[in-house]
Amino acid sequence: MKRNLALLFLMIILVSCKKDPKTISISGTVTDPYQNIPVAGAKVTLQANGVVEGVYNSSYVTLGIATTNAAGQFEFIIEESAYDSFRFSFLKDGYYSLQEIVSAGSISPEEPYDGAFDFSSEATVKVHIKNETPFDDNDKLIARFENNPISSFDCCSSTPVTYSGMSIDTTFNCKSVGGFDLELFKSLLKNNVQTYETVIVHTLPGDTVNLDVLY
Repeated sequence: MKRNLALLFLMIILVSCKKDPKTISISGTVTDPYQNIPVAGAKVTLQANGVVEGVYNSSYVTLGIATTNAAGQFEFIIEESAYDSFRFSFLKDGYYSLQEIVSAGSISPEEPYDGAFDFSSEATVKVHIKNETPFDDNDKLIARFENNPISSFDCCSSTPVTYSGMSIDTTFNCKSVGGFDLELFKSLLKNNVQTYETVIVHTLPGDTVNLDVLY
């Protein structure tokens, strides 16, 4: 009987000495900075490199996938480990894909991470340029977008484009962010008179807005 009691006490001591693994809270809020609204329904993928599940990985390993709630918030609860950095990836239809890397150095069970992420919607501008009242072959329009917050091969570019002559009638599409006041600067020479003008077009999130440049 005494032996059985001694074994029972030993088992209790062993169980009580066994430590549960500590966990880290990794959370964040996703916001569209140009509409100033939270982004609900965004897919968030959390990855890490360093020691993941007891194995060192120089490349990123996926720890979990979540979806932002109505307030644009998400959270992951992960086991503590010797992580080097975390990589967050954000995806949603009508939005530009986004990746951000955060150092894991100061993140711990005692110091959880709560980040703020700007996630911009896509917008298209359909630009129609036409010399509606031609004067002569010296007519010249130089146009460029001045404040587009994105830069890509298909963006509404700040590189000036020149249109010369009387027979100008062209249409093209370019990209920006939604809910933004995009500025188009125009320099026009017609009938030996030089004029300058800035036109503002408000972009539509996930949609196309028409911009007619008639001169």
